[in-house]
Amino acid sequence: MLNLETVARSGTEASVTQSTKSTGHKLTRVQKKLLNIRVWCIVTKIHCFDTFSAIFDKIHNIRRENLCNTDTEVFSFLKAVGENAAPLPDNSVTIQYVSKLHDDNKMGKFELKRPGPEDRIHLLKYADILSTMPKDMLITIMIALFTESKLLFLDKTLSSLTCTLHALTSLLHPLSWEGVYIPMLSVGVRAQVRELVLSPAPYVIGMLKDDYSKVREHELKDTSVLVIDLTKKRMSDLRDDEAIHLTISEASKKDLKSKLREVKQKNDQLKQCEVWGGFIDSFLSYVKDLTSDTATRNGFREINLEAYTEKVKSNREGDENFAAQVMSTQMSQMWLQKQRISLSRSN
Repeated sequence: MLNLETVARSGTEASVTQSTKSTGHKLTRVQKKLLNIRVWCIVTKIHCFDTFSAIFDKIHNIRRENLCNTDTEVFSFLKAVGENAAPLPDNSVTIQYVSKLHDDNKMGKFELKRPGPEDRIHLLKYADILSTMPKDMLITIMIALFTESKLLFLDKTLSSLTCTLHALTSLLHPLSWEGVYIPMLSVGVRAQVRELVLSPAPYVIGMLKDDYSKVREHELKDTSVLVIDLTKKRMSDLRDDEAIHLTISEASKKDLKSKLREVKQKNDQLKQCEVWGGFIDSFLSYVKDLTSDTATRNGFREINLEAYTEKVKSNREGDENFAAQVMSTQMSQMWLQKQRISLSRSN
């Protein structure tokens, strides 16, 4: 089913030691800490995100429940997964592996399920975003994503955390997240946590709540980040006032809430793609309207940001600042480039 590769400490340490001998440099404190990290890597052509999340959740539980020889049991589990044939979509297979928690004559068991259609939209069915967070919270998160803010997500389990992050970023379509994206940041690289959260680039980072509680309070000061606790359904907005107040009009919020309420009532999570796709498409359509009579220069049609903002204001008053920020993001720049459109600003 899977081509599994495991990288243990001994192999990493040998590689790093050999490298330092050849260069004459000593290991840094951060490098020594990294040597204590076990890396379990799954290499496969099968696109089943939630299946792999369940596998890594199981590894997390094995390491938490066993105080010794955890690597041996993890390897036994991964070896058993790799030796089994891949189940058909919407089917499951029972994996048996050697477990220290059972008697010598008993094997550990794990049910591995493979989802049906394997595309970005399918993630929404498993994430069930509207049940995990209020509509106002979801709208705030999506506005922050569309404007490329810095977001830090917290959850209790790896699978729910990473699945939620993948589902949320999939809702940006036809835009695509271009910033730093780390669905699960381990506290094992704690030396880099503050460096990451202070990054000037936009990011989406996920952390387990147990790991987040170990991060010192000062490591998150002055980080200008929106912290989302998916377990408690709460947000802590550490961004500056300009970012906090950069939002959409009340009319647009009301329209989004109405459509999201309808999606929840019909229990059709996949319809969220249509809701958010229609929302961002309404702003992108104004770009296309402005280019209809624009001459092509060097293969690109040029529009002016101020003209675009005025067009949005005349049609959706109160959304113009949000629209201007969206057009300034790296996501939109990539989208414009694909459309062969360039954006200019008045002097």
